[in-house]
Amino acid sequence: MTSFRILRLGATAVLLGTISHQAIAQIAEEDEGFALDPIYVLLNKAKSSTNSYEFSPMDSEAPMPADAGALLGATPGVAFNRMGGHGVDIVIRGQQGNQLNIIDAGSVTYGACPNRMDPPTATAALARADRVVVERGYASVTNGPGGSGGTVRFERDAPEFDQDKKLAGTLSLGGTTNAGLLSAAATFAADLGHGFYIEGSLEEKSAGNYVDGDGREERSAYDQSSQGLTFGYKSGDADLAFDIEHDKTTDVLFAGAGMDSPVSENWVYRLRGGIDVDMGALRRIEGNLYLSEVDHVMDNYSLRPNMGMLMRVPSSSDTLGGKLEGQFEFGETMLKIGVDHQSSNRLAIAYAGMAMARPQIEASNPAFSRFLMWPDVTIAQTGLYVESETRLSESNTLKGGLRYDHVRASAGAAGGLAGYTAMVPNTLYSTYYGTTFDAARTEDNLGGLLRFEHELSPGATLFAGLSRSVRTADANERAMARDNWVGNPDIAPEKHHQFDLGVELERAGWNLTAAAYLDKVDDYILRDQFTVAGVTTYRNVSATLSGIELSGDWEQGGWQVAGNLTYTYGQNDTDDRALAQIAPLMGAVSASYGKDAWRAGARVNFAAAQDRYDPAREPGPTPGYATLDLFGSYEVSDRAILVAGIDNVLDATYANHLSRSNAFDTTVTRVMEPGRTAYITLEMRF
Repeated sequence: MTSFRILRLGATAVLLGTISHQAIAQIAEEDEGFALDPIYVLLNKAKSSTNSYEFSPMDSEAPMPADAGALLGATPGVAFNRMGGHGVDIVIRGQQGNQLNIIDAGSVTYGACPNRMDPPTATAALARADRVVVERGYASVTNGPGGSGGTVRFERDAPEFDQDKKLAGTLSLGGTTNAGLLSAAATFAADLGHGFYIEGSLEEKSAGNYVDGDGREERSAYDQSSQGLTFGYKSGDADLAFDIEHDKTTDVLFAGAGMDSPVSENWVYRLRGGIDVDMGALRRIEGNLYLSEVDHVMDNYSLRPNMGMLMRVPSSSDTLGGKLEGQFEFGETMLKIGVDHQSSNRLAIAYAGMAMARPQIEASNPAFSRFLMWPDVTIAQTGLYVESETRLSESNTLKGGLRYDHVRASAGAAGGLAGYTAMVPNTLYSTYYGTTFDAARTEDNLGGLLRFEHELSPGATLFAGLSRSVRTADANERAMARDNWVGNPDIAPEKHHQFDLGVELERAGWNLTAAAYLDKVDDYILRDQFTVAGVTTYRNVSATLSGIELSGDWEQGGWQVAGNLTYTYGQNDTDDRALAQIAPLMGAVSASYGKDAWRAGARVNFAAAQDRYDPAREPGPTPGYATLDLFGSYEVSDRAILVAGIDNVLDATYANHLSRSNAFDTTVTRVMEPGRTAYITLEMRF
C-alpha cells in the first residue's frame, strides 16, 4: 500500500451525512443565530424516466440500510444477491459485477474479495451523495468501460451557505429489532470564506444476526465505521474538491459463503472539479483523479467453528484512475469529448493448514501458501469517447456516442512466486485451457449508442435506442487460480447489442413509464460449473437477455399510490438452457397518506416463482412470495423528524431467487430474508 496512509483521518471530530437523513428533504428558513433548521418530509419524490431512476438518499421512508446495495435493491428495476447482512450485490437487467458501472463522485472502486463480500456498493459513500442516479441498460458512453447492464452514479454538489450562516450539519440516531441494528451518524459543512469550505462525516453501525420468518437465525452480523473529509472551493465558474474517505467493516458473517470476513478496509483519495469557460463552442472543462485502496481478509475459522483445515485469504485491490472531459455547444447540439483511464491491481493468496499452524497462516508464511487466487492481476483500460445530443425540432431529439477502449491485462505472478509453495497459476491455465498467462493480453474495444426521442404531445415522450457495449473480463474470469476455480487468460470480451423502446407519460397528478429491451450478446462470459466436473471454468457463449420495466405513481389530496414491475428473461443460446442469476417477475405497490406533520403508508413487495435456473450454478427453483411493510414519519418539531415502520409485518418466510446457497444451514437452500423487523430513526439538522 502507498504512503497515502499518512492522510488517514484518525480521530477527526468532523461529522458528515448519513444514510439516515433519508426522510429529510428540505430546510425552511433559519432563525437568526445558531439554531436547528426546520425539516420537512418529502417521501418517494424520485425522478423516473424510461431507463433511469434518480433519488436522494434523504427521500426514503425505509430503515437505515446496511449499505448502498441494500438501498438500491429496493429501487425499481434493481434486484439483489444476498450472502449475509452486509455486502448486498445488485443486479440490473440480469447483469451484475463489472457488467455494471458503480461510480462514486467520479471514482471507481473494485472490491478486494474474490467472492464479492465487498462489492463497490458496500463501501460507496451513500451518506455523502446528494443524488443517486440508476441508469438501466447502456445509456451513455461517458460512464467508463463496460457497463452493459447499467450504471449507478453517486453524485455530489458543493454545499451552499446563507450569508449569515457559516456552519450546518445533521445528527441521526436509529435502530431496528430483529438484527438489533444500532446506528449513529453526524455530518457538518463549514464555510471558510472566499469560496472555500470543508465537509466531514462520521457513521457507526453495528448489527447482529437476524432471524427469518420461521425464527431461523441467519449469519448476518457486522460492524462498520465510515469517515469522510472534503476540502473544497467553489466561486463563480470554478469548483474544486479533494476528498478523503475511509470505510472499515469488521466481524462480518456470511451465511452464503464458506468463510467470513474478520476485517475489510477501504481508503479513497479523490480530486474532482471543473470550470465553466467561454472559448468559442467550448463551455466547460471538468475532470477527476482518484486512488482507491482496499484490503480484505476472509477466513473459515476466526468467526465460526472449524475442526478441520484452516484457510485464510488476505487480498488487496488498488484502483488508480481519472477522467478529463470537454463540453461544447454548437447551436442545438451539446457535445462531450473525453478521455478516461482506470487501472486495477489485485492480489489474493490463500494460506492453509491444520489448527497448530494457525500462527503461521495468520503471519502469511509463504510455506503455508496454497493458491495464488489473484496472481498480481492488473487490468488497465484507457478510453476515448465522444457523445452528442441534438435538438432536431420542437418534438425530436437525437443522442449519439462512440467509445474506444484499449485494454491491457497481465498477471505478474502467473508463473508463481519465489519461496511460495502455492500451486503455480500457469499450471492450472495450461491444464484447463492449454495456455499460460506469461504474456499480457490486449484488446481494442469499440462501442456506441444511438437514441431517438419523440414528444408525442406535451408530457408524452416515446424513445428508441440501439447500442453496442463491450465488457472485458474481470480478475476472476481471466485469472482466478484455485484447484477448483480457474480463470481463462484467453477469454474474449463480451459484446452486447441492445435495442430498447419506451414511453414516458407525465400528467397533472400522475405519471407512467414503460420500457422493453432486447440484448443479443456475443461472447457472453459464462461461469461454467457444468463442463468440467468439480471445477468452475469460464468460456464464451452466445446469449439473449430481454425484459420489461414498468413504474408509475398517482398523487392527490395527500394520497400517493406508486408501483413498479420488472421482468427479465435470460437464455444461454449456445447450450440452450437458462442463464443463471436471473430474477423472476418482481415489483412493489405502495399507498400512503400525509397531512400536516405526519405521513403513513403501506407497501406490498412481491415476486413470482422462478423455475428457470442453471442447475450447475443454482440450488433450484424458488416459490413466489409477497410481504407487507408499514411506514410512517412525524415532525416532532420544526427541527426534528421521527421515521418509523415495520418491514415484513406478517413475518413471511422467503428467499430471494438470486441469493447465495446457504452454506451454514442445510435445512434451507438459500440465504433467507429477514423476518418481521421494526425500525425507528430520529433525525435533526442544525
